[in-house]
Amino acid sequence: MRNYLYIYVLLTTLIFTGCDDELQVSDPTTIGTDQFITDLATAQQAMDGVYDAMQSVYVQGAYPIMSLGLYADEFSHSGSYTLFDEMVLNNVPATNLAVTYFWSYRYIVIFRANSVINATQALADVDEAARNSIIAEAKGIRALMYFDLVRMFGGVPLPSEDDLVSNNGAASANVARSTEAEVYQYILNDISDAQGEILENDVYHFSDDALNVLLAEVQMTLGNYEEATAALENIIGSYSLVESYDAVFTSSSNTEEIFRIRYSTDDSNNLAFYFYPSALGGRREVAPEASFLEAFEDGDQRINLVTNSDDFSSSYISKYSNVSTGTDQPYVYRYAEVELLYAELLARSGDFDGASDYLNNVRNRAGLGDLSLTSENYIDLISQERRIELFAEGKRWYDTVRLDILDEVVANKSSSSLNENRILWPIPQDEINANQALSQEDQNPGY
Repeated sequence: MRNYLYIYVLLTTLIFTGCDDELQVSDPTTIGTDQFITDLATAQQAMDGVYDAMQSVYVQGAYPIMSLGLYADEFSHSGSYTLFDEMVLNNVPATNLAVTYFWSYRYIVIFRANSVINATQALADVDEAARNSIIAEAKGIRALMYFDLVRMFGGVPLPSEDDLVSNNGAASANVARSTEAEVYQYILNDISDAQGEILENDVYHFSDDALNVLLAEVQMTLGNYEEATAALENIIGSYSLVESYDAVFTSSSNTEEIFRIRYSTDDSNNLAFYFYPSALGGRREVAPEASFLEAFEDGDQRINLVTNSDDFSSSYISKYSNVSTGTDQPYVYRYAEVELLYAELLARSGDFDGASDYLNNVRNRAGLGDLSLTSENYIDLISQERRIELFAEGKRWYDTVRLDILDEVVANKSSSSLNENRILWPIPQDEINANQALSQEDQNPGY
């Protein structure tokens, strides 16, 4: 077995050299994993490298959140980056840089996770529970990355733990594209392998609770609602909503957080920079979509995280506020989302009273009164609540597709070319050019 890590997989991160520069990747060089991961301590160090790469997945340049929000109906484009105009129109070419980033950064995480799994499995004479925990953590994160990829691109390459990154720079190595069904089965296998094995319970690490939320999301996407309900019942009641919605984003630690991405002044992000106006040190590349501002009910306190909400021309997103330090800690999963997912699952099972209770927990925290869910209204009301509660957290586009509300999104946007061939993004052209197992025939329809 060839146990090699490429330097850019384990030891380097992709970087921006400018706002519109090409993706910069180090030239591949190999080192043996047996020279790096020799015990549990070095395995954990390598696992830290997986989390380091996840910073780019979720916030690098704010591209992921901005791209998904523009492709849906969360944001309007108020800046100058032309690649975001293509997102607003739902008409992205295979050369769109944000699409390339979305793909490449996730494969960086996948290859790092593969390397950790491969080398840690080979460790002998170590604590078995600790070894299994590291492997399970890596598999959980790998499943999360593939879940993002399959929802945005359909079937994607599934490089094994033995595959090397290709010398010509293909992010997914020289591996052919798998089917969508094969990717979902791979995700479910990783989750199954990881369940009950993760010892970490820190919000900045992928925990068993985070794994259950992921499993619920995957099963809901596949229409397996009983399995999704069982996953969420493992954590329902284990967390509680923070009393103030604002405090969810201003507190460094709270009772609602399940999994979030860590940043510090020495390892910061520019998320708030892209949302804040120039007068406050930002560039306001995106702003709240007009239809989003109109969607708030009277008395909804969550509108406080959109500044100047009564003036669309100057409104900006203040949910992420550390524009000078870059230390906002974005969420991957928090308990309010779990309650809304659970409300949907209860409604699908016919328990509308129980579903209403969980929906109203979230609404009441925002200063709103109770609603009663029925078989006729639960999709509309829950999707609306998710749109407001999880605004600018990278969730809306996925909800749009899963809940089949594409027509609503088109109606909420001033212009859109959205059709069935634009639900999936194109495989990045750079990837097709570099991956010797892909050709133009593998491109998604319509691109």
